[in-house]
Amino acid sequence: MPDWNELDPANAVENATRAMKLAEDWLGVPMVLAPGDMCNPHVDELSMMTYLSQFPEAKLKPGAPLNRPTDALGCSARGPGLEPTGVKQTRDAPFTVFTPRGSNGKLAVSCTAPDGSDIPVKVGERAADGTYTCSYVPQELGDHNVTILYNKMDIPRSPFRVGVEPISDPSRCRAWGPGVDGGGLVEKKPAKFNVETGGAGEGTLTYRVTGPDGTELGPDETRLAQDKEGQYSGSYLPNQAGPHVVTLLWADQHIPGSSFEVNVAPTPPDSKKVTVAGPGVESNDLVVGQPAPFKVFTEDAGRGELDINVRGRGGDIECEIIDNGDSTFDCQYVPEDDGDLFVKVRWSQVMIPKSPFRVSAQPPVDASKCEATGPGVEPRGLRVSQAAPFKVSTKGAGPGKLDVDVRNPQGNKVPFDTHTIRDGSGVSYTPVSPGQYKVAVTFDGDHIPNSPFDVGVTDPSQVRLSGPGVTDGQPLKVGEPVRYEVDTTEAGPGDLDASHQWGNKAEQPCEVDEKKPGVYAFEFTPERAGAEKINLTYGGFPVPTGPQTVNVLDPSKVKVHGRGVEPGLITGQPAPFMVDCREAGDAPIAVRIEGPAEPKLDTTTDRDRCQRCIYYPKEPGTYEVHVNFADEPIPNSPIMVEVAPCTDPGRVVVSGPGVEPTGLVSSQPTYFDVDTRMAGEGDLDVSVTGPERSHVNVNAVDNQDNTFRCHYEPKLGGDHTVVVKFAGQQAPKSPFAVKVKWATDPAKVRVWGDDLDSGVAGIESVFHIDDTEAGDGNLDVIIEGPQEAPMKMETNPDGTKTCRYTPPVEGDYLVHVKFNDTEVPDSPFKADVDAATDANRVRAYGPGLRPEGVRVGDHGSFKIDTQGAGRGNLDVKVDTPKPRTSKVQTAPSSDGPHITDANYNPTAVGTYKVNVLYAGDHIYDSPFTVAVNDPTKCKITGPGVNNKELARVGKPVVYQLDATQAGPGTVKAAAKNPNGAQVNFDVEPIPNSNGKYKCSFVPDDAGTYTVTATHAGHAIPQVPFALGSVDPTKVKVGGEGLDGGRIDELLPIDVDAREAGPGALNLGLEGPGAAEADVDDNKDGTFRINFKPSTAGEYRFNMKFAGEEVPGTPFCIPVRNVKNAKVSGLDKAPYFVGEEICATVDTRKAGPPDTPVSARVQSPSGGDFEPEVEMPAKGYSKVRFVPEEPGLYDLNLALLGEDLDNMPAKLEVCDPSRCQINTGGLECACVGEPVYFTVDTGDAGPGELDVAAKEAGNKKLPISVIPVADEPGRYEVEFVPTKAGDVEIPVLFSGRSVPDAPLVVPVADPSKCTVQGPGLEPRGLKADRQTYFDVDTAKAGVGDVDISIVNMDSMQAVDFDITTPNKASHHVEYTPDAAGHYEINVRFAGKLVADSPYSVSVSDPSRVTAYGPALEGDSIVKEPAHFTVDKSEAGEGELQIDVTGPGAPEVEIKDNGDDTVDVTFVASQPGAYDVKITFDDEEVPKSPYTASVVRPPADASKVMVKDLSAQPLVNERNEFTVDGSAAGGNGFLEIGVQGGYVPAEEITVRHVGDFVFAINYQINEQGETVISVKWHGEHVPGSPFRVYVSETGDAIDL
Repeated sequence: MPDWNELDPANAVENATRAMKLAEDWLGVPMVLAPGDMCNPHVDELSMMTYLSQFPEAKLKPGAPLNRPTDALGCSARGPGLEPTGVKQTRDAPFTVFTPRGSNGKLAVSCTAPDGSDIPVKVGERAADGTYTCSYVPQELGDHNVTILYNKMDIPRSPFRVGVEPISDPSRCRAWGPGVDGGGLVEKKPAKFNVETGGAGEGTLTYRVTGPDGTELGPDETRLAQDKEGQYSGSYLPNQAGPHVVTLLWADQHIPGSSFEVNVAPTPPDSKKVTVAGPGVESNDLVVGQPAPFKVFTEDAGRGELDINVRGRGGDIECEIIDNGDSTFDCQYVPEDDGDLFVKVRWSQVMIPKSPFRVSAQPPVDASKCEATGPGVEPRGLRVSQAAPFKVSTKGAGPGKLDVDVRNPQGNKVPFDTHTIRDGSGVSYTPVSPGQYKVAVTFDGDHIPNSPFDVGVTDPSQVRLSGPGVTDGQPLKVGEPVRYEVDTTEAGPGDLDASHQWGNKAEQPCEVDEKKPGVYAFEFTPERAGAEKINLTYGGFPVPTGPQTVNVLDPSKVKVHGRGVEPGLITGQPAPFMVDCREAGDAPIAVRIEGPAEPKLDTTTDRDRCQRCIYYPKEPGTYEVHVNFADEPIPNSPIMVEVAPCTDPGRVVVSGPGVEPTGLVSSQPTYFDVDTRMAGEGDLDVSVTGPERSHVNVNAVDNQDNTFRCHYEPKLGGDHTVVVKFAGQQAPKSPFAVKVKWATDPAKVRVWGDDLDSGVAGIESVFHIDDTEAGDGNLDVIIEGPQEAPMKMETNPDGTKTCRYTPPVEGDYLVHVKFNDTEVPDSPFKADVDAATDANRVRAYGPGLRPEGVRVGDHGSFKIDTQGAGRGNLDVKVDTPKPRTSKVQTAPSSDGPHITDANYNPTAVGTYKVNVLYAGDHIYDSPFTVAVNDPTKCKITGPGVNNKELARVGKPVVYQLDATQAGPGTVKAAAKNPNGAQVNFDVEPIPNSNGKYKCSFVPDDAGTYTVTATHAGHAIPQVPFALGSVDPTKVKVGGEGLDGGRIDELLPIDVDAREAGPGALNLGLEGPGAAEADVDDNKDGTFRINFKPSTAGEYRFNMKFAGEEVPGTPFCIPVRNVKNAKVSGLDKAPYFVGEEICATVDTRKAGPPDTPVSARVQSPSGGDFEPEVEMPAKGYSKVRFVPEEPGLYDLNLALLGEDLDNMPAKLEVCDPSRCQINTGGLECACVGEPVYFTVDTGDAGPGELDVAAKEAGNKKLPISVIPVADEPGRYEVEFVPTKAGDVEIPVLFSGRSVPDAPLVVPVADPSKCTVQGPGLEPRGLKADRQTYFDVDTAKAGVGDVDISIVNMDSMQAVDFDITTPNKASHHVEYTPDAAGHYEINVRFAGKLVADSPYSVSVSDPSRVTAYGPALEGDSIVKEPAHFTVDKSEAGEGELQIDVTGPGAPEVEIKDNGDDTVDVTFVASQPGAYDVKITFDDEEVPKSPYTASVVRPPADASKVMVKDLSAQPLVNERNEFTVDGSAAGGNGFLEIGVQGGYVPAEEITVRHVGDFVFAINYQINEQGETVISVKWHGEHVPGSPFRVYVSETGDAIDL
């Protein structure tokens, strides 16, 4: 390919074609590949290898163009004048020729016009780069040849063929399409057309369209666009039916056919193009009684009539329709009943898509239809800390927003929970304090009936009961009314009920009176004893402290029975009885018995409150049995019991002077008493006999109490006998010997005996009396002494008396002897009675016998008292520490006759033994151990002992006392304080020191102490001594200066040392800076310090008094400069309830580094408190507190009493936990639909609400948070989810999550539900045939699938079966029962899925019928054949009619508009034609029909013979055609060929179609030949034909 380097790489296929053609022509390599395949990079490799493998063996043919002259080969040319197209007539056509540089060739350029004439070509001078600029101007249209020679050789591609086009030639334009041809144009539908302007030259295509009324369509209604060079597409929108004129101009000249007249038909109604919008067809929130508007759009739906039917539960509803004149209609109806409504929209009697529309109407908003029920809105019946639920039914109230507000007695909001229930909402709150609550329930802003509700909340635990038996624990009494008071002022509102109950008996209600608000009283009268319960209920709830049990007593029910309280008791016998309190209640029982003698009483109490008693009366008489119950006598108490003696004369008591042995004087009346009360029953018999058995009258007087007094008067002196008998037996001592004295002379009585003036204690003393010479008289002997000494007197046979007595103790006894009450001579007699000899009764005492305290050199004196010890010898001796006996001196003491003074003289320290013996025995406590010491050998050392060392009050003062040489003895030390009070020392022996002691005490007052010390009770040397005590603690430091102050202020400090004792005040000062401190001594024990600091901080005063620091030293005086205080940490808002707020105050330059700030916080509710203040480091104060309620807090910080700058600080505290989210409506949301909920921050304090919504993948959704008007702190939140899945909604208040947050809202996306299957196809469903569709919710989120299928013609629901193969798949099967329109509603999560409702047309091809002559008889070929198809009962579907047979018939179908069509077809050939009728892609019954088409009767005159040659050739096959297509008949053709001499060698007749026959014949000899052609037996025109067969075919004249 010699010119390969001149090829344009952009023309790959052209270049490949040329190369492969050259290889085929000159190398013999066939083109087994197409040039396009050669240029394809994906060409089959095997094919490519096959093609290329031919080149190595190829042979170059002679004359192949191997090369061209080098110079011409190197030339090229290009430019517009050489292009195949684009050159315009009479326009300059320039181009450029490129020649190799350095070449010297000659360039020749020529141009030839289509008529062969030459056109001049301008060739410019050769430029330096070897280029020539050329041009020519063509004058004619058509192809021109431009030849370019270099050195007489064509350059590559020369000659160039150039097509010259006219500048503008509208006749070359062509327009076509419905918009200009007029086929099928319909108003309001675009009319399209196309225009080609190729070859039309230069120009601009314009057009206009004029309507029937002469109005030209505007630019908005016309469109023209250039698709590519020379090709345009246009359209216009006819807005009315009728003739339109389309004018097309090219270069302002009409193109062929312009102006085009077309007819625009009216737009046929198309219900599918009708759309509706508005609440009346879309909303499920319509309101009964309120207009439901919607709009119908018919712009593209053609001309038609709008029909709307609205049906509700109560029947049809009138719908108002207004034609707006712009293909839209405004429609409106008013729902009459709540529930679903169906809106049918028809356009020209045909349902529009998705019709009927199902909407739902709600009752009108009527808060009065709401009803709140439950404990939470009842006036009574709630108590604290228990949930208060109630429900609000909004059934019948219409669409509206339900709001609840609960307020406690203080007016604060109470949190509550809500949840959705059927026909309303459930609400629950928990009251935490008693009182009257307000529960406001509003619906759509209006209070529901009875709202706000006054709800009384009680706290029964705050009810207080007081009264008898409750507060004092005292028992009650049967029959006595008791009154109680109940205080409910702290328990909240409520009704008080009181009752009392005995045991298991029924409760008895009490009448309750309200004394004053919240204070009640009730009373009842106990009717029986026992435990009485007082039951209280408040607000319907039992009071937690009850029931209160009180003890009721009935003393009248105490029963006392038994022998011990009945008649017939006898002394000496047990008297049992029982006190039965079982019916009297539970109380203490006390029994006591009073009588002649207090008897022994034994009691035992049983478990059943019965006390068993037994007593033993010793003496007869009346006994009183006292029984007390509950400390009070029972009725009939005391019980009087008579005790009779038993018949026992020995218990008769006889007494009185009349039975005394002596004492009676003759002729003087006397008496005696007889007591038979203890002797039982019996008769008394008394008699008196005088000397010589003389009878003495006795008068016994009955005292009526079983005692008697007996009177008698002895007349004679001498012996008398008194006999007393009881019950026939002698009374004790009876008979009584009574001596009646005659006149007496006491001086004649003589008394003698050894023991009359002395005696020994315990030993009987005896003396004698002789009164025989004293005459008659009464001898009395009376002994008086230290103790009573009974005396016995015996009468000797000679009438004398012997008296005996035993003195119990020693001492002086007086013995009185009287005769007739007159002392006898020497009477009384004094008897000195000594004790019995008993050493143990000897006592020794005195300093010399003390265990310690006897000093060396002292007389060890002591006394010995032998009184009562009897007679004996006293012996005393002392054993000294050394083995010898000390001398003891004894002498009678002047202290008494029985006392002896003794003393001994110890000479050395140590232990002495003092032995005291009496009658040879050691006396009591002998021998005596005596520690002899020498206190002068003691030595004490310590403060104040021979020095002026001072003691310090409150600090121990310690001494050491050395008693190692002082002998044994107790060491004691003491001191008297300045007030004279004694202060004891602590004395402790020093271990292992053998006599050294540590003595200490703590001075408790300042002043002089007198210190003493003793050893064995004796003062030691050096004592007493004075000890000065100083008490710096008594120094009092005060004054305003101690509290500190500001810099540069004078701060006075007062020091009072008057109670601290004498001493000097020393002062030291340290501080952060210079300061003045002057001390003034007031000379009265007080001082004034004047202190003036210059720098803030803490100054330390070190004060000493008497060399010791005074209390409080060092005194830290804070000096402040609050302007230097820095507060940090209060910029960390927000603050939260329950979380610590901490402020740091830097006071290093504002005051003492160790001084914390003071702080006070005022809470939002008005209370104030002190927060915690700590100092983590010097100069820093941490102020902490934990807020307990939300709101604005005031924090005031002060240093040393002065507020810091910018105080108080305002702190906003919030409590996100008090935020409440009303989650109603969040159970499920749908993509694209707003989701609402509310957040109430009203109780959470100040803060910022932040709500976000995040979908899967953390995609944030736009969200709006809008404050609710007139409800501070309440916000309405709205967002619109964009995809299915969970939407996480963090709800933050001041950056913190609120309760129940983050919310997780499941979002469903019904649009992501995939609903598919044949059962949803708009067309193609057949009646009575099961179909199905599947609902896939895998990508739609969470929700329920709800399906309804309705026959829209009958408005009957269609049954269906739904199965769920898996959670996200739902398979639905149904069988339409008749042809017609069906609506399938598929809802997911309550919302219609995409494209739902589905409008399904069900057809029934079996209801299609066909009839007419074409189907019932023969039709004539090429003549119209008619039949009719009726689909009026088959539903909607596409009707297809195919007529097939021997020829392709032309079929015309006309729609009659009544669901019937007329079919006409014209068969071009006869035969049996199949008429196939399909409806909705299914053959109708009897299809295919057979239509018989026959030809018309034969007519030979219409047969044409063609191509019959008049000069056929001999021995050749000669052919002609017979055309009988228009000749009728069934094609009976007869052909005959007869040669001149012989018959035709061969004749063939072949039917080539449509009754056209090809005839071939052959004649083997020359000559005339006759050809006969007959059609159905008749010669066709020209038959028979005569031809001459020759060898040359030359014409021969026949």
